[in-house]
Amino acid sequence: AATGMVIVASVALSTMVSNDMLLPWLLRRNNAERPFEVFRQWMLSVRRVSIVLILLLAYVSYRLLGSTASLATIGQIAFAAVTQLAPAMLGALYWKQANRRGVFAGLAAGTFLWFYTLILPIAAHSLGWSLSTFPGLAWLHSNPLNLPITPLTQGVVLSLAGNFTLFAWVSVLSRTRVSEHWQAGRFIGQEISARPSARSMLAVQIDDLLQLAARFVGEERARQSFIRFAYRQGKGFNPNQNADGEWIAHTERLLAGVLGASSTRAVVKAAIEGREMQLEDVVRIADEASEVLQFNRALLQGAIENITQGISVVDQSLKLVAWNRRYLELFNYPDGLISVGRPIADIIRYNAERGLCGPGEAEVHVARRLHWMRQGRAHTSERLFPNGRVIELIGNPMPGGGFVMSFTDITAFREAEQALTEANEGLEQRVSERTQELSQLNVALTEAKGHAEAANQSKTRFLAAVSHDLMQPLNAARLFSAALSHQDDGLSSEAQQLVQHLDSSLRSAEDLISDLLDISRLENGKINPDRKPFAINELFDTLGAEFKALAQEQGLTFRVRGSHLRIDSDIKLLRRILQNFLTNAFRYAKGPVLLGVRRRGGELCLEVWDRGPGIPEDKQQVIFEEFKRLDSHQTRAEKGLGLGLAIADGLCRVLGHTLRVRSWPGRGSVFSVSVPLARAQSVPTNAAVELNGKLLSGAQVLCIDNEDSILIGMNSLLTRWGCQVWTARNREECAALLNEGVRPQLALVDYHLDHGDTGTELMAWLRTTLGEPVPGVVISADGRPETVAQVHAAGLDYLAKPVKPAALRALLSRYVPL
Repeated sequence: AATGMVIVASVALSTMVSNDMLLPWLLRRNNAERPFEVFRQWMLSVRRVSIVLILLLAYVSYRLLGSTASLATIGQIAFAAVTQLAPAMLGALYWKQANRRGVFAGLAAGTFLWFYTLILPIAAHSLGWSLSTFPGLAWLHSNPLNLPITPLTQGVVLSLAGNFTLFAWVSVLSRTRVSEHWQAGRFIGQEISARPSARSMLAVQIDDLLQLAARFVGEERARQSFIRFAYRQGKGFNPNQNADGEWIAHTERLLAGVLGASSTRAVVKAAIEGREMQLEDVVRIADEASEVLQFNRALLQGAIENITQGISVVDQSLKLVAWNRRYLELFNYPDGLISVGRPIADIIRYNAERGLCGPGEAEVHVARRLHWMRQGRAHTSERLFPNGRVIELIGNPMPGGGFVMSFTDITAFREAEQALTEANEGLEQRVSERTQELSQLNVALTEAKGHAEAANQSKTRFLAAVSHDLMQPLNAARLFSAALSHQDDGLSSEAQQLVQHLDSSLRSAEDLISDLLDISRLENGKINPDRKPFAINELFDTLGAEFKALAQEQGLTFRVRGSHLRIDSDIKLLRRILQNFLTNAFRYAKGPVLLGVRRRGGELCLEVWDRGPGIPEDKQQVIFEEFKRLDSHQTRAEKGLGLGLAIADGLCRVLGHTLRVRSWPGRGSVFSVSVPLARAQSVPTNAAVELNGKLLSGAQVLCIDNEDSILIGMNSLLTRWGCQVWTARNREECAALLNEGVRPQLALVDYHLDHGDTGTELMAWLRTTLGEPVPGVVISADGRPETVAQVHAAGLDYLAKPVKPAALRALLSRYVPL
């Protein structure tokens, strides 16, 4: 514990010595400007030396006092030494005339008496000296007055008495300095001044306060401030009105910026009480005003020195009075040229001789600039220095005379401006070149687009023309094939097999041409869906009747699982999608094929299941590309061009339906399309009509076509169905038949006839000639939507080439009376 106390006390005392004694001394000697490491070493060295000295002094004290005095006695002696500060502290707080000389004299006397009366006896006893050796010391310890006090108390009282006596005597005899008097005023008399003053206040008017403020801040500024304050109070400004506390407070706030807060209160209070100001008030005002002035000057000087512009100030006599460092850096003046009081003419002449003022005589430049300054004209100009710098000069006159000049280095700004100008010119040139290139490219693209559109239209027309021309012989061939299959006398089994192969080949050729036409229409966006509600069984019954025959030919099982629900879609396009699914399934199936329905929320999922070889997962997207098939080992004739699934995918996008495929290699595949349910689910009932050969017996049919082969095939087929048939190739032959008394019950007419005539026009002529609405069916390979719409608008039915016998027979049954 004792060691810890010694360490703590030593470190604390050394810190006090270094911080409170050495540090102020170093700062007064400007050692703070030295490098930090040097300053740090000084402080550390002093602290270490202080610790050593304190320990040495402690050891000396121990040798003098420790052998005979107890620890309590040493503590009492130490407290007696600290007590010597009491007279100085009490005098500083309660006696205004106390000064520094008196404090030092009292401390010196008290310390000497403390050492002589308290330390010396103990040290003498420890060293074996006699007290009689020291004058008065033995007498003092003998207690001649017989007082009930110890020698220690006698020493304390004697040292304090000597301290206080010498402190008071020297303070009274010596002269108190102004700074000491002012410092004493900060502590002494505060409570007295805080109490209400016994001096009566004078009757103060606003005009008195205005005159007081005008002495320090100027009459104009004081009057404007007083008028604004009256306006904020909502009152008119009346100088003869008595001033209340708010006006006095406003005056103090106005003067505080010039004199300081405490000085302002002293000045206003003295003016109101009508007394002369005390010395301490004057000293306080002067000191605070000096501090405000120094602060403002330091603030202004710091602001001027740290701005990027160079500044020079000229007084009324056109002599230089102020400048900043940047001004010297911009003009690179020699030593001794720039000084306070230097005529500005000398500086202008020096700059003109160096060529900094532009071309011309130096005296001309001096005279012109001095004239501007005397006239007080503000001006702005730029100078290009010989070293390439561009300096902007701005001159402004000061209100009381003189001139302020600012100099800004705008070299970087001008270089950037020049670079931007050049970049802008280059950019405009490049933009012009790019615009010209783009214009040429645009023209080339326009031409290329025109060529592409023309080629596309030519391709479309070509496909339409080719398909029409191909459909004509295919139509005739299908009619001949159907006629052969209905021979009354019967055919041999070999002939019937040949007829079946012929019909199958013709059907395959028809499918290929239909696929090409559909792909062309999808690419050109010529398919416009006609969506309307219909029962799903209407679609499934047709597909079931069509593909059951195909299943029987291939020896496969085909099942249909329909539904009475109604869906919203285009029945023709949706039928084509499912046809492609089923055709694809029958091509590859090795087991049963299923056409079914699943309901999922507000949609019906139409699915085609097969037991084919399946599709690998990485190939499930490839099969929807045009001309892509996975069975490359088989011929095109056997499996088609690979357009069925591509057409189905395109039709699903047109209808907005979702197409999905799932497959398990070696086990089969599922193709599905999701179709939304119709809002109304009423299912109409349809009566099935059984067609039979006797139904068409005696029907009178007029066939019109510009192809002889089609007329022959149609005549052969319809005749075998029991119909009475007339054929014609144009309007003239029709007129000849009508003149012979022919009155047909039904007309089958081709759309594109010779000499630009159409089937709709010929039917209109026929009805007009006969004077009755003869039913008609337009048979054509032109399946464009606009063509079909035109046929229907004429009140006619449409049948696509090549004609399917079953479809033709069903259509005829609608118009033949029972």
